[in-house]
Amino acid sequence: MSIFPFISPEILESGQASELPMFREYAYDFENNRLLLRDGNTYLVEGNEALRIWIFKALSTERFRYTAYDSAFGSEIHTLIGSTLHSEIVTSELKRFIIEALMVNPYISELSNFQFTRTKSGIQVEFDCTTIYGAMTVEWDAKEVRAA
Repeated sequence: MSIFPFISPEILESGQASELPMFREYAYDFENNRLLLRDGNTYLVEGNEALRIWIFKALSTERFRYTAYDSAFGSEIHTLIGSTLHSEIVTSELKRFIIEALMVNPYISELSNFQFTRTKSGIQVEFDCTTIYGAMTVEWDAKEVRAA
């Protein structure tokens, strides 16, 4: 379930051990929205660091828009941009869209403790993510999502 549709992760056949292979992703620079390079080459990271990259890309990618991804990848957060809904409805929908986007990943077991903060650019979301590798806190900016 890589963020790059042309890279196939190891797939377990039914009947094999229930252990998942190590989750890997290409190292990513969130600030500049590009792959990180080491000695001029891309490189892989593993575990929660890789899942953090997958989460960022899943939340940033519009579901159903790109034919390179299947319908399980991405989110519908973009539908909240420009809405005039009450803040409680917007945060409730934002939480629902995040859960729907991320819980398709078998490496993620729980999302909890959602906190929403209004910013100049939209709404910042912070939540706890429990994975098979342990717990981590995720911060993500829902840019241009505002509440009335």
